[in-house]
Amino acid sequence: MRLVPVLLIALALPALAACNQVYSRRPLLSEAREQGDPELRPGLWSTAHAPDNCPFDIRRRLGDWPDCAVALEVRRGQIFSVSRHERALFQTYRLVDGQPLLMQSHLSGEVFKDPRVPEPKDTDNPVYGWTYAAITPLKTDAAGRITEAQMVQAECGPVPAPAPAAPPPPGRPAPAAVTAQPFAGLVIVGANCVAKDLDAVKNALAESAKLKPPSPIRWIRDTP
Repeated sequence: MRLVPVLLIALALPALAACNQVYSRRPLLSEAREQGDPELRPGLWSTAHAPDNCPFDIRRRLGDWPDCAVALEVRRGQIFSVSRHERALFQTYRLVDGQPLLMQSHLSGEVFKDPRVPEPKDTDNPVYGWTYAAITPLKTDAAGRITEAQMVQAECGPVPAPAPAAPPPPGRPAPAAVTAQPFAGLVIVGANCVAKDLDAVKNALAESAKLKPPSPIRWIRDTP
């Protein structure tokens, strides 16, 4: 099965090509859901990461989406990529209580079934590790499940402004892909960074919230 590109719609995981992301080499939270964990309402969710070159109305039924459209379906502990033709597991996640909530995610190997998504040769990176986000609920349903929230992805630290559209003048390097000032408890590895422990992750999330506005996520309906 060939998956549609899902790189731009990650809900709790950075795009595979992203840099400056925090990860851990082992899960810092148990991956098994425990009684009392917060829950995202199961169903179709919209995010702020839909491709600009494929505008579509996510509220329309799945069969009416254009071929380029792809979105996310949330089930307990799992997030799927969905299109009008395919559905595949994108990542597993654990959501735990706190202020804000903490989400731990792990990418599914099904992503690499698409030949357009090359599998990294180096396994010490966010693709093979566990990544983290802070979730601030805005709305819940009658059962207390989250239906709208804001999300902040854990980043390594501040980075220079993005490169301009035109190439930089000769002799002037492009902005760095990863911070030169990692937050406490983080160690730079390639273009990302490893968290030593859960305290380092929580600190990175608090500091990351100061770097850019949070991303909105919203439940649309029970089934795609």
